Amino acid sequence: MGYGLAGVLVILSPSLGRAAPSGRYRPLLPADALDNGCYPLPPGVSIDFPYQVRTDEDLYLRPLRRLVLQYDEVEAVAVRDSLIATFMRAGFRERRSAGSSTSIVLRFVKEDQHLVTITITPLPRLAPGDLVRGTVEMLLPRVERQSNDPVCFDRFSTKRFAAWQPHR
Repeated sequence: MGYGLAGVLVILSPSLGRAAPSGRYRPLLPADALDNGCYPLPPGVSIDFPYQVRTDEDLYLRPLRRLVLQYDEVEAVAVRDSLIATFMRAGFRERRSAGSSTSIVLRFVKEDQHLVTITITPLPRLAPGDLVRGTVEMLLPRVERQSNDPVCFDRFSTKRFAAWQPHR
């Protein structure tokens, strides 16, 4: 009797309790926050190393934008060299770059824009196979939204998340 019931369950199991296969097993990813045209980098500046945008926000009471990236697969020196090259090509001049045992600080200026400050911080104690290698924080001139495309209102695409407010 037990084997008969088990056999019936095996025969019926493909049609019971399973979702119909759709062929779509991964969600659609939003457009890259720096390539979607909503809040671009200064003209001529591009990111030429593997990265992900973590946050992009306007600083309260300051005319600055704070952009935070994570860089992948490359070392901090390569990120530094790439950023120096792209800002110089875009017409910025380098000013007072510095470093410490934990980070690299770059500063650039352009006549018609504010000072740009970039801090590159490698992650400590990385294993050889770790993908994310560190963070880049950029303080840039504030930029207004460049489009009314619906993607520009999607916080997961723009990485412009609402600031945390304590409950009152």
